[in-house]
Amino acid sequence: MISVRLWGWVLRNLPGLALVAMLAGAVWTVASAFQDRSRLRIELAASQADLATAQASLQQAAETARIHRAHLDRAADEARQWSALSNELQNMEGRDAPLSPLLAATARRLFRSGQ
Repeated sequence: MISVRLWGWVLRNLPGLALVAMLAGAVWTVASAFQDRSRLRIELAASQADLATAQASLQQAAETARIHRAHLDRAADEARQWSALSNELQNMEGRDAPLSPLLAATARRLFRSGQ
């Protein structure tokens, strides 16, 4: 058990001990706050780096989507042109008339000389 002398010393020095305990608690709280602040700064830097990476990926995806849309627009234009050409050729069926005698003779001479 605690002796009477020790109890007497504790009671006499109780205000000083309380002050030391309060100062120790304040120092511990301030140190803890600085550690938390340092940890939060590190987390903030990591989050900012992640955000920059995500924004770069987002910009790259937007550029890729823009290029893809342009490609799809060109492909759709080509498909419309081919469809128009196909329709025109189908509408032209049966409209071919024989060449005039002068053109037929000229064509024969040209194609024979080319062979």
